[in-house]
Amino acid sequence: MSELRVLIVEDEESTVAICRFALQRIGMEVDAAFTAAEALAKVRQEAYHLAIVDWILPDGSGMALFRMMREHLPQLVGILITGQNVPETNREAMEAGFWAFLPKPFTISEFQATVERAAAYIRAIREQERLQLMISLSEVAQQIIASLDLDEVLQRIVQVAYQQAKADKVSVMLVDYSATPPRLRLVASRGLPSDLLSVEMPLGEGIAGLVASTGDPLLINTQTIHQFSPSALHYKGAGSALCLPLKVGNRVVGVLNLTRLTEEQFSESDIRLYLVLAAQAALAVENAQLHQRLREGYLAALTSYVRYAETLLPYRQGHSLRVGRYAKRLAEAVGLSKQESEQVQIAALMQDLGLLKVPPEILSKPGQLTDEEWQFIRQHPLWSLELVEPPALLTETVQQAVKHHHERFDGTGYPDGLKGEDIPLPARLLAVADTFDALCSPRPHRAAYPKEQALQELQRVAKTQLDPTLTEAFVQLASTDLNP
Repeated sequence: MSELRVLIVEDEESTVAICRFALQRIGMEVDAAFTAAEALAKVRQEAYHLAIVDWILPDGSGMALFRMMREHLPQLVGILITGQNVPETNREAMEAGFWAFLPKPFTISEFQATVERAAAYIRAIREQERLQLMISLSEVAQQIIASLDLDEVLQRIVQVAYQQAKADKVSVMLVDYSATPPRLRLVASRGLPSDLLSVEMPLGEGIAGLVASTGDPLLINTQTIHQFSPSALHYKGAGSALCLPLKVGNRVVGVLNLTRLTEEQFSESDIRLYLVLAAQAALAVENAQLHQRLREGYLAALTSYVRYAETLLPYRQGHSLRVGRYAKRLAEAVGLSKQESEQVQIAALMQDLGLLKVPPEILSKPGQLTDEEWQFIRQHPLWSLELVEPPALLTETVQQAVKHHHERFDGTGYPDGLKGEDIPLPARLLAVADTFDALCSPRPHRAAYPKEQALQELQRVAKTQLDPTLTEAFVQLASTDLNP
């Protein structure tokens, strides 16, 4: 068990020499301390798996020392060695947390056998913890796959890897196959400077580029670092690192980099463990990228359709695009996420498509509408939703905004007569932006309002037609850098 690190705490140099010889023969890494103070100093700075402690030390009791050692290394396994072979000593050793008790004098064979049993115990505990971690990783990875937003997926991958791998630095790089030649781009990280985001490198360059081009994981630690040229290493030999391919089938979509700067180095067994996370992360990235491409295609088609529809009513040309721009800016200003703000912008594009089902003579009528004509107008938000089917666009936020953007804050709007904050926030945002652009645009029954007059009108109808808080936020925004 070559990864086992052993600390011998014994004041007799001859005993230390015998123990060191016996442990090195079975491939263990050995360190020694001759006093309790020296041992405590070592466990504060180094990680050990097994401690072999003499009962009586020049500066204290080995049992008291082991209790203090366990405060720094809770999983430390201990073997007590002593010349007092009495039942009370064995009982006290177990109470102090020792795993085994070895009376002096002992032979090398007896010593090795006891240590090998302790090593098997440590190995079993490690495997149990590793299995539990693998189950945990698999469960968390399934949660990552549940999201279809690429930015959210990337942030979840970074967060999970950071926590589960106890890494100091985590980064995700994606392969851009549209570039000539294909390149790796850093898209998400934790523990790295933010100015490194969007850094690019050719496939085959550096450790990550090598992993992306071969599809094979790489481990960098004190045992393997000599295999890599200094120019390829960005880790400078500090700590250890795993570089794992994000693969879907045989296709590499990116690379997951994990770096530890602590003494607890990544090992070969960690490759198998964290490839579980990498495999699920790759699927999540692939699904999110596909969803994003579909969404962009639907959005481009929707934008073209909206532009065509607005040519049928010349006074409305550009209205939906402008409302989308205003609504997105307002959503960002009041603290909505990037994803939610973009969905409000999409809602603005489709909000009035239902007007295509309203007879043109009603829409262009210069005078007052009859009750029957208003019934047509009131149906257009629902008709708008019927005209757009792709689920990639019709999120809950989009549906709420489109359906309810003509509700009024005083409850007299349509289609459901919702009042105040019962009106979904996306719809209230969209209503403010829609009203402003409508005021700034000519209509069959009136001329366009100048910007300042339009803002004054917004403030006048706040609390009756519009959300007063959102209206004030929009007025502040429009007063600085928003132009109709």
